[in-house]
Amino acid sequence: MKTSRKLMFPPPQEWQNIVQDFELMPTQAETLKVTLEEALDAINQYQAKLQNQPNRSDLVKGLKNFEKALRRLRDECRRSADLIEHFLPDGTLAFIGQSLTFAAISEALGRDLSPKRFDFYFKNKIKREQGERFTVSSVEQDTRPKRETLGLQHGHVLLTHFIGRIHQPLARWIEMKSLDKGGRPVDVARSYLIYQLAEAAPDIIGKPATVATTGRFVGLCIAVLVASGLPEAGIEKAIPPVVRKLRANQGKWRRAAIS
Repeated sequence: MKTSRKLMFPPPQEWQNIVQDFELMPTQAETLKVTLEEALDAINQYQAKLQNQPNRSDLVKGLKNFEKALRRLRDECRRSADLIEHFLPDGTLAFIGQSLTFAAISEALGRDLSPKRFDFYFKNKIKREQGERFTVSSVEQDTRPKRETLGLQHGHVLLTHFIGRIHQPLARWIEMKSLDKGGRPVDVARSYLIYQLAEAAPDIIGKPATVATTGRFVGLCIAVLVASGLPEAGIEKAIPPVVRKLRANQGKWRRAAIS
C-alpha cells in the first residue's frame, strides 16, 4: 500500500488554519489531533506490514482470529464488569496490579495513583542505604506492595482496560484491511482516515458524520486529508460509503454488547 505522497501530520500553520476555520475548542482540537496521529501511525504500520510478510494469507487469517478472540474477551469483560472483581481470585487481581506501572494504572483509572511524596521516599532510602545503586528491579520491588493493593482494589477495571488497549491496534489493522478492495493504494489510506474521522466526529464537530457530500464533516475531511498529503480529488464521493460502513459496524458492536 504505497501512496504517491508521504502522509504526515499537517504542518503547524495548516494545522492552526484547520483549528481556526472549524472553530474547534481545545478539547475538540486535541481529539482531532489524537485521532489523526493514531490513524497516520496505523497507515504507516499497515504499509510496513505489507512489504515483507511471509505467507501473508496465513498471517492475515491468524491475525483476524486473534483479533476476534480478543474482541470477545474485551466485550465479556465489559458485560461482566460488576462481577469480575468478585469471581477473580485475589492472586489474579494482585498479579494484574503488580504487572502494571503506576502510569498504566493511572491511565486505566483516570486519576494519578503514583505514590505520594515519591521523591521524599527515595531520598530517605538513599540515606538509609548509602552506596546502594538504584535499579529498575529495585524500584519495582519497593513499589510492588502498593501496585498489588491497587490490583486487589481495581484489578477488574485494569484487566478490561489492558485487554482493550491490546485489541485497539489490531482492530484498526483489520479495519484497514477491510477497506482495501484492491484499488489504488491512495484510496485505502483515504478511506481509513475518513473512517477514523467519522468515528470521532461527535467529539470533534459536535455531531455524527453524515452520508452527505457537503457540510461541516465533509469540509473537515477535505481540510485534514489534503493537509496530511492526500489529493483533494474524490474525497467527497469517498465519504458516504465509509460512513455507511461505520454505521453498520457500530450496529454490529451494539448488538454484540447486549447479546
